[in-house]
Amino acid sequence: MDTTHHRLPGRRTGISGRHLTRIRPARQDCLVPRDQLSEREELILATLVRAHVATGAPVGSTALLARDPHVDISAATVRKTLASLEDKGYVRQPHTSAGRLPTNRGYRFFVAQTIESVEQPILDVAHQRREIERQLQQLSADEIHGQLAEIIGDVTMQLGLVLAPNFEQGQLARLELVHLTDRRLLLVVNLSAGLVRSLVIEVGTSVERRDLEGVAARLNERLGGLTISEVQNTVRERIGDMACGSPELLRVVVDEIEALGQRPADDVHVAGTHNICVQPEFRDALDVASVLELVEHKDVLAQVLTGRQGVVVTIGDENDRRELRLCSLVTASYDIAGSQGVIGVVGPTRMPYDRVVALVDYAASRAAQLGA
Repeated sequence: MDTTHHRLPGRRTGISGRHLTRIRPARQDCLVPRDQLSEREELILATLVRAHVATGAPVGSTALLARDPHVDISAATVRKTLASLEDKGYVRQPHTSAGRLPTNRGYRFFVAQTIESVEQPILDVAHQRREIERQLQQLSADEIHGQLAEIIGDVTMQLGLVLAPNFEQGQLARLELVHLTDRRLLLVVNLSAGLVRSLVIEVGTSVERRDLEGVAARLNERLGGLTISEVQNTVRERIGDMACGSPELLRVVVDEIEALGQRPADDVHVAGTHNICVQPEFRDALDVASVLELVEHKDVLAQVLTGRQGVVVTIGDENDRRELRLCSLVTASYDIAGSQGVIGVVGPTRMPYDRVVALVDYAASRAAQLGA
């Protein structure tokens, strides 16, 4: 989805070195018109969002003036500007004697206009960035995807999510067949990206060890170097004339190979549920239970994360799943040898988007580099 409608003084480069002009909602109808607000309204809205994120409380004109010395206008003008922002749907007033709160539309404008157009100071997230680096350096390539959710959840204080790189997009390096018992085998599928998937399979007849080696060698000759998707679509055609000492073994192995692209629950990793439970927005047990129920269904969570390319921010009711309507979802994709993974966080809409986006993007970039 294109984001050229935003006012960008230059292509912003994030702390990962990747261009962040890709930050976007997941749906076109969530975009905010660029000419909707005056410069004063933009400044007041950005200041209000930052103040509310920091305090969790409604923000009034006095608090706004005290927070930002650049807001060099009278309290009366601030009140008038806040009223205009409320009329346009960017803020709301919970009751007449209170200050204002950002709406989902206000958060969206803040993300689109502020994060994308202002350089994120590296020092602002330097400590968290070092912590990400420290933890990633302790992991092997095949451990990274499983631990990323915990790492990003800890440094952002949100609920961390990872969808491991898509196995179907990966390139097959080799197949291995390991003898367990006479009728039970271990099929090990190794991708060039270092990803591995192991499956225990059963055959109807006893299989000799030499048959395992022969079938694995012939399959590697014909399938090695192909993507898993290509293997799935052409495996029967490619082995049609293949001589084999155990047709039953070959049939079972081919059946398993054709099912490789199906995402298992192990591809989805979740960590940091305590971070979301302590947020004041989720004091209502039903609200937090709704979110936790979603993350327990990893097949559904995989559907939510699949296809989110680049850096994507969805806020409140921009999320298609009803369980996320009180939340924001910030994700960044990462690529390892042609296979795409997604790292992200879920938290309340009152989120420090600038810091969270920078950290999620950095973690995704480093995961791609270390996992290659």
